[in-house]
Amino acid sequence: MKDLLLLVNHRISVLIQQLQPMRQMPQADVKLSLADLVDAKSVLMSDVMVEGELHSDKNLVVDGQFKGTIAAANNTVAIGSNALVYADISAKRVVIQGAIKGDITAGATVELSASARVSGNIQAASVNLEHGARFKGIIEMDPPQEEAIDVPVKQAPTVKPAAMEPG
Repeated sequence: MKDLLLLVNHRISVLIQQLQPMRQMPQADVKLSLADLVDAKSVLMSDVMVEGELHSDKNLVVDGQFKGTIAAANNTVAIGSNALVYADISAKRVVIQGAIKGDITAGATVELSASARVSGNIQAASVNLEHGARFKGIIEMDPPQEEAIDVPVKQAPTVKPAAMEPG
């Protein structure tokens, strides 16, 4: 019995030693889905084609084809890398990884990833463009008024013309 316990103890020690290098291996980077990144409650998958007006009271991911208007006033709208969107978008935050043709209005931020392709105007408090993103249009960034700084304008001093001496 004692020999059996020694043998089992030895085998367990060997297994633990073999597992040590595995524990020290670097962990693979876990890539979250776009829906996880923006905490989306509604997702239009890549096999979905929708046309019309879309209003959402939750964060939304569009990864399929959409034509029309998208509104999510106090939430995030994310356009996935498989998306092809022909729409005007209005939301608090807009994240784009796919292709969109239309104007974008965001109360806070518009983010264009390296894979984003946008043709349209953007109006937001801030805009982030990753290297590689393609954009054609006009960007208007206007932070909320409470952040704007009022700079007083001083009146320029008046200069009196010098008297000319006869000469």
